[in-house]
Amino acid sequence: MKFGKAYAIFARIDSPDYTDEEKGAAIHTILKMETHNSVPKVAMLKVIDYLLHLAFDVPEPKGDER
Repeated sequence: MKFGKAYAIFARIDSPDYTDEEKGAAIHTILKMETHNSVPKVAMLKVIDYLLHLAFDVPEPKGDER
C-alpha cells in the first residue's frame, strides 16, 4: 500500500468506508516508516484504541471517564 492511501486510512481509522484488512495494511505501512513525526498523536491514539477493541472486550466509558 502506498503511503498516501495508508496515511488517509490511518487518519480515519474509525471510518466504516475501509475494511479491517485495509486498516491493517495501513497500520503496517505506517509502522514501517522510519520516523513518525508527521503522524499526529491523536491519530496514533485512535489506532491504539481501534486495535485494543479488536483484541479485547473493552467496556465503554461512563459519563466523563474518557
